Amino acid sequence: MIKFLLSALFVITLSTLVFSQQDLEEQMVREPEFTEAIVDDVYGITYYEPLNIALKGDSVRMKRGYAVNGWIEDFYKSGQMLHRGYYIEGQLKIYKNFYPNGKIERDFANIDNFRSKLTLYYNDGALKSQVKYMEGYPKLWIDYHPNGKMEYYEEYHKGLMYHIAKRSYYSNGQASSLMELTHKKKLTYTLTEYYENGGIKLKGYLIYNKNIYDYQKTGTWVYYNTDGSENKEEKYVDGQLKK
Repeated sequence: MIKFLLSALFVITLSTLVFSQQDLEEQMVREPEFTEAIVDDVYGITYYEPLNIALKGDSVRMKRGYAVNGWIEDFYKSGQMLHRGYYIEGQLKIYKNFYPNGKIERDFANIDNFRSKLTLYYNDGALKSQVKYMEGYPKLWIDYHPNGKMEYYEEYHKGLMYHIAKRSYYSNGQASSLMELTHKKKLTYTLTEYYENGGIKLKGYLIYNKNIYDYQKTGTWVYYNTDGSENKEEKYVDGQLKK
């Protein structure tokens, strides 16, 4: 009787181990199912960003317990391609994502060991953003309105500490805000904001303070009404309002 019970227990244990191993292998092989819900209305398809080592991603894509290498493709449940990327030790080097309608959503590539570039698109194929990175940080960033007109332009100095220019635009193409570097050594800027009709809203000056890594108001700032008349005037010294 004891021998029978031990034999039965051995068979049950062995069967449990076999099924557990099979379940584990199935979990390791099973790929996630992707639906249209993976596309965020604002940011697009960000699912793969943690795998992008060039942009400080630290996640690793695994398959059967090993980091993947080479070209990997993912698909929506519909069969439409979602992602095609080249992996080295589980991390992305080059990749493209696609909307459920087949249009490209983003295109990322490394230029060299320090530089990379990203292009984003709207789901109708129109250009959305162009970004150039230096050591994982954006050096040049351009956004576009759905109608194709520029919405935002931001460019940093090669050291990535301060801006060369920062500009924003209304959808009609009219400038909304323009910040321009006017003196490279003193790091002084002009800042002009506009109403949508083209009239000036305010005009003033900024200086980049390396001690606090930020911009401070300086000199005379003038604010205007929508009819072009002057509303008020302020004077700043080292970021402090004096008058």
